Amino acid sequence: MRALSALIAMPTREVRPATPTRIEPRLGPLDAPKRAPPLLPDGLPHFRAEPRQPGAAATRPPRPLQRARSTAWLRWLLLAILLLLGLVVIAQHRDWFAQLLPSPQLDHVLDQGDRALAQGHLGDAHPPGARQFYEQAARISGDNGRAQAGLQAVGQAELMRARTALAEHKLDATETALKQADALLGGGTELTTLQQQLAQQRARGVQLADLVAHAQQAYATGRLTGANSAAGWYLQVLQADPGNAVARHGLDQVGTALAKQARQALASGDINSARQQVQQIATLLPAQADLPALQAELASSTRAAQQATAHKLAEAASLIAAGHITTPAGASALDVYQQVLQADPGNGAAQAGLAHVAIALMVQAHAQADAGDFSAARQLLDQAATLTPHSVELVAARARLAHAQARASTQPVQSTQPMPAAVSPAQRQQALALVQRAQAASARGDFLLPPGASAFDLYRQALNLDGTSRAAREGLRVLPQLAADATTQALRAGQLDRAGEMLRNYAQLAPGSADLARLQHALGTAWLDLANRDLARGDHAAARSALAQAQRWAPDDARVQALAQGLGGG
Repeated sequence: MRALSALIAMPTREVRPATPTRIEPRLGPLDAPKRAPPLLPDGLPHFRAEPRQPGAAATRPPRPLQRARSTAWLRWLLLAILLLLGLVVIAQHRDWFAQLLPSPQLDHVLDQGDRALAQGHLGDAHPPGARQFYEQAARISGDNGRAQAGLQAVGQAELMRARTALAEHKLDATETALKQADALLGGGTELTTLQQQLAQQRARGVQLADLVAHAQQAYATGRLTGANSAAGWYLQVLQADPGNAVARHGLDQVGTALAKQARQALASGDINSARQQVQQIATLLPAQADLPALQAELASSTRAAQQATAHKLAEAASLIAAGHITTPAGASALDVYQQVLQADPGNGAAQAGLAHVAIALMVQAHAQADAGDFSAARQLLDQAATLTPHSVELVAARARLAHAQARASTQPVQSTQPMPAAVSPAQRQQALALVQRAQAASARGDFLLPPGASAFDLYRQALNLDGTSRAAREGLRVLPQLAADATTQALRAGQLDRAGEMLRNYAQLAPGSADLARLQHALGTAWLDLANRDLARGDHAAARSALAQAQRWAPDDARVQALAQGLGGG
């Protein structure tokens, strides 16, 4: 630096050539690279000056070998850090990395689990199964996703098995499957629901056992059908548990016992009892093997009984025409009608025949009263009362007899004074009040019930007080027609139960009436139409119930008999 400073400080001089000459500029070739012009010799030392860089060290640059040695340790340090970090990551996720590496043993165990699961061999009954294989795989590789998914699949399969067992009422198998599912799934909404249903079925099973015990006791005591019967208890069990083998076997026993009773009834000529038992068998066990043969026997016996009934009714009519109404004993019209009703309690012709017998007795009673034999007249009316106790003609006949007897007892012999009134004003007022109550009861349709407060009873009480009461007599006279009108109105409204009630009242108020058979057939037809509608809807139980009513009111109708054969009702 000092030398450089000295050179700079030295005075400069201009060097001129000895002979002044002109120097022409030379550009040289234009496409040649630019080069620095050569230095001309000037007698001075040559040097190269570079500009000073700020902050540059005054030392010489290091050699390349020394620089490589100074940075090599940094590279090794960085490599060691990266290797350490990699080891930490692998240690934390070793299972995931293990899945990336092939493991013949693990794959073999998982394949065994998949095959067992596909075959439904879960391993709860005969291990090892799918569950054991997946658990072994999980022990080999703790967080293996395929093993965990397999265990979840086994849990779902156990849930499905529990659901199936519960539907089949296999409660122990259901409980076992639910325990396995709970251990694998750790709970869940569906699992909780199935556990609750299992508890409910166990509680219901205790109740069903009680019902079966009641049914067996009822069967042992002979209560086959009806309230608190063996059939009723067994049906309750089957309603709660349709597959209950004990209840089905018990119901078969009931059907066998009913078939035996039906044949015994046929042998004794009790067609109605036999028909009722056959209908019960058809309702309880429509597929019973013995039912068709039993129905054929019933149909044959029914035809024979109808022919015998027709013969007896013709015989009774002949006896009435001959005047053998109540005599001789055992061979009168009364005896024949009673024999028919004993075999067929609902026979309308026989009931009408009894009404004719009762009317004949009333006529005889009137004749005895006119002859002054009130005691004989009263006996005849009492006999008529056993046949038609609610007949309005009977009530009127009793009232006339009482009035005639009162007149005879109060009229003095050879008296020219008018007969005193047999009824006091107070009695007339009481009778009038009773008539008003009877009219109100009649408007409500209370013709025969309730006892003591029905229209019939109130009119009868009024006549007992005042046998001359025209209002009471007229009320009694129109009472049968009002019952017939109420029956017709109920039929038009489709109220068949009420129509039957009104028709029963009419039959008792006017036994032997010409309209009785017509109304009975109309009601039977209405029940038959209802049975056909129920059958079209597929409600066989309701159809059988309606058919039973149709058979009651119109047993001789061909359509009723045809539907009875179709439904298995005999």
